[in-house]
Amino acid sequence: MKQILSLLYIAYLLFVVMLVFFSRKKPMQRFSWILVLLFFPVIGVVFYLLLGSESYWDYKREKIRRRHRHQFNELDRILEVNSGPSPHTLSDMQKFHVRCCGSMVSSDNDVEIYTNGEPKFEQLFQDLRDAKDHIHVQYFTIHNDRRGQELINILKEKAQEGVEVKLLYDSFGCFFTWVRRLFWQLREAGGQVRGIRPYARALNYRNHRKLVIIDGQIGYLGGMNAGDHYADGVRGMEWRDTHVRLTGHSVHDLQHIFISDWIASSPKQKIGFRKRLKHYFPENEFSGSLETQIVANGLFDKHINQDVINSSYFALINNASERLWIQTPYFSPSDPILQSLKTLAWRGVDVRIMTSAYYAFGGLFHHNIKNYYFRQLVDSGVRVFKYKGIMHGKTMLIDDNALVIGTVNLNVRSLERDDELYAYFESFELNQEYATILEEDFLNCMELDYARFQKQTVISRAMESVVSLFSPFS
Repeated sequence: MKQILSLLYIAYLLFVVMLVFFSRKKPMQRFSWILVLLFFPVIGVVFYLLLGSESYWDYKREKIRRRHRHQFNELDRILEVNSGPSPHTLSDMQKFHVRCCGSMVSSDNDVEIYTNGEPKFEQLFQDLRDAKDHIHVQYFTIHNDRRGQELINILKEKAQEGVEVKLLYDSFGCFFTWVRRLFWQLREAGGQVRGIRPYARALNYRNHRKLVIIDGQIGYLGGMNAGDHYADGVRGMEWRDTHVRLTGHSVHDLQHIFISDWIASSPKQKIGFRKRLKHYFPENEFSGSLETQIVANGLFDKHINQDVINSSYFALINNASERLWIQTPYFSPSDPILQSLKTLAWRGVDVRIMTSAYYAFGGLFHHNIKNYYFRQLVDSGVRVFKYKGIMHGKTMLIDDNALVIGTVNLNVRSLERDDELYAYFESFELNQEYATILEEDFLNCMELDYARFQKQTVISRAMESVVSLFSPFS
């Protein structure tokens, strides 16, 4: 019996080697998984298959690409027709985005910035009520509260009027928001509703995008999901976020992202659009002058590199020469980005990180992870600010001409795993507009005192080190 058990254990060790060593994970990630698999043989395998295996997800992607190849190719052809300025007129960062993920530059855009949910929802709901042809909505979470209910009620009304309504939601993000009943009502009214990756094996690969596209003419993206706390705050604390309303040809890029995600969530060849895909990319009715690129990962066409967000953020950060001001609620960056932040500060670049002093959920967990990484910035010159409220914005201001607004947190999950997107703007005027907003935000922050920070107890540091092992799940 002992010989049989020994043979089984040797076979299991070979299985662990095959499973982990042939993955694309970083050395420390592979080492961590080896420990889990060795000390927890049965439970470890279950967790690895649910949370750690890229092979299964690669298989799912390839299966989706084969199933819907015709539709993805059609989307590519539509975007090629609507391509933007000549590559010879682009900046270095714009060229980088073109090469890295096929993100085209459009120069006829206009943007409105919202830092609170109240005006954002007011304008969004009005735009939805004015929709004539189609509405495409995609959120990580939709809450069953006043604003979540109002959103669904408007979508129901428009569906009953004959407007084509499609709603995508992240299955895990909406798991605890008690919103399924509202989705059933929308389906009964004629709307189409789909959950993204509802199967358990995709638990660790979420879609974190927040998108609304109306008639192919107006687009919304940013940090706000659909819920009351984005406007009203939580437990008396202000909720500070950033969202944008876009018009111009950049809306076509948002449309491409939504349709790609919708197709990928379609279980069969029939994807459920009333008209040919070209119909959803109409001629632009609005005229602006803002150059914009939409950058996204996780798409199922030829640009399938999951490292798009991490690579592009690394390039953007290293492109700073005078100032780099970052807003992020969570902070657990990749090692190259962490080193870049320190190197920039040592070079004399004004590097500032604004994060949240409070959290709606998991505050102790997130604080310990952030502190673990903040300790690595000590003596580098990077300044850390904690917003006196809940900071949920995901933005980056670079020098005096570049601005990033999107769904990307500066943590491992956003940079390396989840499906994300952001808008990249090159405009002195817009940069200065948002710099003014940030300067007001800094007045409502507490700057981290590194000298005092270093005097924390050994126990607190030990807690940070332990919790940091779980930073990929933050």
